[in-house]
Amino acid sequence: MRTCYLVGAAPEAARIQPGPGDFVIAADGGYDHLLDWGIVPDFIVGDLDSLRHPLPEGVPCRKAPAEKDETDMALAFWEGWLRGCRRFEIVGASGARPDHTLANLQLLVQAARCGAFVLLRDGGYCAAAITDQGELRLRGAGTVSVFAYGEEARGVNLLGMKYTLENGTLRDDTPQGVSNALEGGDALISLTSGVLMIFWEQDIEALVNV
Repeated sequence: MRTCYLVGAAPEAARIQPGPGDFVIAADGGYDHLLDWGIVPDFIVGDLDSLRHPLPEGVPCRKAPAEKDETDMALAFWEGWLRGCRRFEIVGASGARPDHTLANLQLLVQAARCGAFVLLRDGGYCAAAITDQGELRLRGAGTVSVFAYGEEARGVNLLGMKYTLENGTLRDDTPQGVSNALEGGDALISLTSGVLMIFWEQDIEALVNV
């Protein structure tokens, strides 16, 4: 399945490598990263208040008002969603401002609840969210942290990891799932109800069926 790449303006953006059929959306100043990488976006969206370069000719663009209820990255996600994309990768979305970083993590949850999978990749780590009856498979070696998002996550399974958990409960006020480890094999993270926010080192591969 094709990937929809959403590129934000945060300075530590991880370079993307879109393949044939993938769709690339610049969220406002994310266009500047794409220009530096020699990649022409398929679409540009945002209030366009952080661009360092003129908009390219021939690329569709949706200019949003500066005063709006959604972030530029959220607008980019919905543009991809309306085009039938269900697998997304976000870069340039963390590190510059903690409030925008949190907003983008919330977007992962919103997307998961809609049936999409969004991978946020920046600064040497990846993040994703899974919701009720969801699961995520990881492969490789490195640190993995799992947190409840929103009071409790129940029926949590962390299998194939250094510290396993079966049918457990994680709470959002206790970082019980921080700094677990994947030691060169496959891991399964799943839950029955609630939301899990998962972080892992970038060298670990996410196996996604979406």
